[in-house]
Amino acid sequence: MFAGLAPYIDNLNLPVFLFINPMFLFSGTFFPLDGMPGWVQFLVNLLPLTHLVNLTRAATFNTLSPAALWDLLYLLVLTAVVACVSIRRMKARLIK
Repeated sequence: MFAGLAPYIDNLNLPVFLFINPMFLFSGTFFPLDGMPGWVQFLVNLLPLTHLVNLTRAATFNTLSPAALWDLLYLLVLTAVVACVSIRRMKARLIK
């Protein structure tokens, strides 16, 4: 998706610094989310890596529950949306 949105190849570093690195820091990968304020927890739950970390952690510790289905559903819906946007942007970029 970022490749379809970036106007120049030099701009591909921007999404990494503005989206991917903060997502790693605030998604519960390195430390638990319980200690964060409520408004930060709300924003963190919008990140896809948070749901992936929840699913991976539950599968690793064999603690899968029905709540894990919401994480899976979120990831599937987000993947479908991002895939549609990506395909549309790349078609617009490649076929002029």
